[in-house]
Amino acid sequence: MALRDILICSDPILRKKAPKLREVDDETRQLLDDMVETMIEAPGVGLAAPQVGECKRCIVVRDTSDEETDKVYKIINPRLRMRSGEQTAYEGCLSLPTLHAEVTRPMRVKITGLDENGEPVEILAEGLTARAFLHEMDHLDGILFVDRADPETLAWLVPDESEEDGYRMEDTTMEEIMEAFERLRQRKAREASNPS
Repeated sequence: MALRDILICSDPILRKKAPKLREVDDETRQLLDDMVETMIEAPGVGLAAPQVGECKRCIVVRDTSDEETDKVYKIINPRLRMRSGEQTAYEGCLSLPTLHAEVTRPMRVKITGLDENGEPVEILAEGLTARAFLHEMDHLDGILFVDRADPETLAWLVPDESEEDGYRMEDTTMEEIMEAFERLRQRKAREASNPS
């Protein structure tokens, strides 16, 4: 397994629709393993292949329903088969660091796809796990959580020791967000081309 770089939101690959995988091979299994390691290290509750520069329909999602298990789903070609209920909560994204906003999604979902061995799987998820599945599946279609968010709730998490949680929310706009992430992407590109 290996850690992979997580792309920042202004990267064009994050806006592409990933094609369906026709076969599950060792390269796909390696990608899924790398994604799990990258997600855990970040840390996050989900990760999609486009976020690590691979335009493939693969996602990994932590099962948040039981804190004592470390179950992670590795799903290829996921499809939403059923949805019910509704939940509205703040979401963040590893490709949009420190940004949060309220997004309304189904409370319960049924997801089908293939596991890392190419075998069919069906997963019933609810709450945060359901939210994570849909968030990661959106990435496969070039959709970011800010596209579904209530724009009035867009905010940066800013460290602030005077606050009880250690941070405060600072309101922002979509225009400010895109400018900030483009500057960050350009800075990372410069650092990658001029290592010290």
